[in-house]
Amino acid sequence: MAKYTDGTPVPKDGKYHVDPGNLMVKIRYLEPWYPPGVTGFFSGGNTARLGLLPDGTLLKYVRDRENRNALNSLNVEHSIFSALGQHDRIVKYLGKHEHGILLQLALNGDICSYISKREHDSISLQLLQKWTTQAAEALVFIHSKGVIHCDIHPNNFLLDEQLDVQLCDFAGSLFGNLDGGAMESTRFFLPRDCRDPPNIKSDLFAFGSVMYYIMTGREPYADLSDDEVTAKFERKEFPDVEALKYGSAIKGCWIGDFKSAKDILKAILEDSHVEPIHQSRP
Repeated sequence: MAKYTDGTPVPKDGKYHVDPGNLMVKIRYLEPWYPPGVTGFFSGGNTARLGLLPDGTLLKYVRDRENRNALNSLNVEHSIFSALGQHDRIVKYLGKHEHGILLQLALNGDICSYISKREHDSISLQLLQKWTTQAAEALVFIHSKGVIHCDIHPNNFLLDEQLDVQLCDFAGSLFGNLDGGAMESTRFFLPRDCRDPPNIKSDLFAFGSVMYYIMTGREPYADLSDDEVTAKFERKEFPDVEALKYGSAIKGCWIGDFKSAKDILKAILEDSHVEPIHQSRP
């Protein structure tokens, strides 16, 4: 069932309705469809879905085959994956399909779903540090290729069978003249005019909130409304991170101390006293 961002269902009349939680987005209810060969629905959002194929790969396809913006986003994602190539910190891209694009299945889901199914205190600090470091490595890599992710969020960091991090979902990203049109959600959004496109600074700000989520199991100000969070961020009022591992790096992302993802990774490694965990494949 199609839902607005506040969780309420979209009327089943086939017409477009403005999302009350995001007035710049219109949504309409669509009967679910499965491309030929898809054996089951895996996950998805308002514009795209992930279907499981018999060989264990994932097919990402648009929910509304008449939605040109959604179709364009898949083309943007194909172009970005092609430009990035294979890298340990990026979900493996398997190529185009007549109904979308093919991706390797991450067996342990995403960081959000993994943490939400467990007591955060039961996850070792060593594992949390690994995720933080590897997520930063992913950001360093895509920025080195000229890609702005535009939606850095813990649910876009996947976990493979070894619980190693893989960044995914480039359908809304910026790459040269390509623009998928995504924007960060409230607790990952660098305060700015909403008409200003995402950039390196906004990715870095969002990454601070990702680190906060990894280290606490909660989004910043999870108990406040979106409007209250926006107002606090605009006043540069952020959660207290002094007692957290990587607290200074998290705060540095939020207040703009870092100029690049490399600077963040360096700060993480200095605080961890470890070397980078993985390098790109040759």
